[in-house]
Amino acid sequence: MKAYVARQSEARLDRFAYQLGRGSKSTDPDTVHDLRVAIRRYESCVKAFDGFFAARPVRKFHNRLGEILKPAGLVRDRDIALGLALEAGMRHDAPLVTALSRQRKDLAKNLTAEVKRWTKRHPSDKWRRRLAASLNDDAHSVKSIWDPTQTSSENAAIVLPKIAKDFFRRGRKIVQPETPDKKLHRFRLRAKRFRYTLELFKPCYGPTLGEHISAVKQMQDHLGTMNDCAATLELIAASDLADLDGTQQLRGYLEHRGQRERTNFFGYWRRTFGPDDAEKRWMDYLERFAGRVAKSQLQNAVATATRMLA
Repeated sequence: MKAYVARQSEARLDRFAYQLGRGSKSTDPDTVHDLRVAIRRYESCVKAFDGFFAARPVRKFHNRLGEILKPAGLVRDRDIALGLALEAGMRHDAPLVTALSRQRKDLAKNLTAEVKRWTKRHPSDKWRRRLAASLNDDAHSVKSIWDPTQTSSENAAIVLPKIAKDFFRRGRKIVQPETPDKKLHRFRLRAKRFRYTLELFKPCYGPTLGEHISAVKQMQDHLGTMNDCAATLELIAASDLADLDGTQQLRGYLEHRGQRERTNFFGYWRRTFGPDDAEKRWMDYLERFAGRVAKSQLQNAVATATRMLA
């Protein structure tokens, strides 16, 4: 299991290093988004495999990642606001759009400078060696949901159904008309961690796991758009944007769109996760099909070798 954890964390560090390189050269919306996602996926990996990593170096690296995540988030907020403004039918030369674009340009310059400073202060080979060394030699010494003596597939078959059960339990509680938006936002974050944890075990399952992950992501997208609308409402309420032409138009659109996505989320949950047998089907799949891919690959390899020797 320790070797599997190492491979998964290294893969996410590779992705972060790649996106960091892109971020030093470009701050277009896709690059900024991909950089933030790479950081979140690595952080989720370490959190999911809590107990396999020494706390101090991981915490130190997490704090350093914040030096990039915060300025990237400020740029991303403007990208989202600009996208929603255009969806609302606003012109590119509208005063509010122009002001948001100006803010975005200044914040993007700060992000580029911070990425370059960060890369210079923390060379890739240095922090990668330290994080690789942070894997605990004795994971038994730390309380963890994972058993280091078992394989990744054996762990997946035991742990993932429990995590799925918790996801369904929380979802049933949250899908109520009176649920405040803040609770829905917290559930969105939990759903994202659940999805990222499932992604960690893709090598242990077949393509059906991808369908399960996609179902969670689609649900998450409804809540994500709700949160985007709420965050943009807060952004345009700032004193330098509140009185610009177009702000009132965008505010009305965001309030309507946020409410629509809330309704869409409830409907999607009931259709996809609400049926009586949905939870059981998820748990059965996660328990029974863990390791099937590896077994199938081994059987294919044996069959191929047998044919070659015949």
